[in-house]
This record gives sequence, C-alpha cells and structure tokens, in this order.
Amino acid sequence: MILTIDTFAWVEMIRGSRLGSRAREAMEGTERCLTPSVVVAEVASKCVRDALPDSLIRRELQAIRESSEVVPIDDFIATAGAHAFDELRQIAQEQSLQRPGLADGLVLATARRSGARLLTGDPHFRSFPETIWLA
Repeated sequence: MILTIDTFAWVEMIRGSRLGSRAREAMEGTERCLTPSVVVAEVASKCVRDALPDSLIRRELQAIRESSEVVPIDDFIATAGAHAFDELRQIAQEQSLQRPGLADGLVLATARRSGARLLTGDPHFRSFPETIWLA
C-alpha cells in the first residue's frame, strides 16, 4: 500500500499523541509513504505557532524527509489540486464544516495521483474513500 501523510498525522506524531502512535503504526506497514511538499510547510507553520525552537522544527522536518518521499507540486498536482479544492469546498458547505484550504486540495490530488490512501484526522477528508481515518 502507498500512503500519503497529511499535516494532521505529522503534527500528531510530533506531539507524541495516541493518534500519532496510530499514524506511525500505519506508516510502518506500508511499502511507500508520501508527503506533499505543502504539508512540510504546514507542519513548520504549526510548529512555529506552537513556539517550538527553530532547531527542533528543522529536525522534525528532516525526520519527515527521512521517513517519506516529499512530493513536489507540479503542473498536474496544481491543476488536480484546484479541482479537488472545489470538491472539498462543496462537501464542507454541505456538511457545515469550516472552509478547507487550498493545501487540502493539493494533498488529496497527491494521494489520488499516486493511487495512495490518505492518512489523516482532518474532517474535510472523512467522507473520501482514499482516507484512513485517525480520529
């Protein structure tokens, strides 16, 4: 199985939470783990908001790069991500969820392009067949 790791899962792993432990277990049983490049930036942003020191943030980002393949945003991902973002916005509106970010569309497009499952606890992805739900 190929697994795309979302920001939610990485943040929980960094926190060392129960959900983070479940995410690590899921990653251990896969042939290939992918992290969309936008997720690396989102994780860094969350760590800054949580007041982690820059040296620790860089170590965590390096751990992401060592544990998974970071997938860049190419033209296909950008276009598919824009379509996925529209899909996510419509679903969020129907389910009375907060508006998703463009990054969510890019994450979903990365998973779909690779035929991967999406490891997350983000409620925007809950209803998608690609999702492995952590929460």
